[in-house]
Amino acid sequence: MKKILLILLLSGLFLHADETLHVNEFEVSLFSKLSKKPVQISTSLVFEGRDVEAFDFKIIDSLNVVIGSFYAENLLTSKGKEGLKKAIINYTSDKYGIDIDYIYIQKLNILKDVTAKIIIDELRKEGYIHK
Repeated sequence: MKKILLILLLSGLFLHADETLHVNEFEVSLFSKLSKKPVQISTSLVFEGRDVEAFDFKIIDSLNVVIGSFYAENLLTSKGKEGLKKAIINYTSDKYGIDIDYIYIQKLNILKDVTAKIIIDELRKEGYIHK
C-alpha cells in the first residue's frame, strides 16, 4: 500500500513539474531614443514554468509585443532587463493564462547603429552613471 501511495505522489509531482523553453537568437527591431531610428536587438532567453513548451508560440508572441514597448537603450540597464522580465511574465499570464515562473536572459545585444559613447552619455543624462 505504501508503494502505491509513493508512486501516486511521485507521478503527481511529475505531472506538475515545470518545463523549460529556450528561445535562441531572437531578433527584433526596437526604436532608439538616441539615434531616433530602429536598431536591431538580439537576445537569447530561457523560460521556466508550466506549459511553456506546449504554448511556445504564445510566449514568442508575448515577447514580440512586450519587447516592442521598450527603448533599445533601456534594455542595457539591469533595471530595464528586470522590467522586461516582469512585463513578459505579467502579459503572458493576463493574456494567455500561462504561468512563467522565471526568465533568464542568456544574452542581449544591440547589433548596430549605437556606439558605446552614445549609450554612456545617455545613461549619464538619465542618472544611471555618475561621474
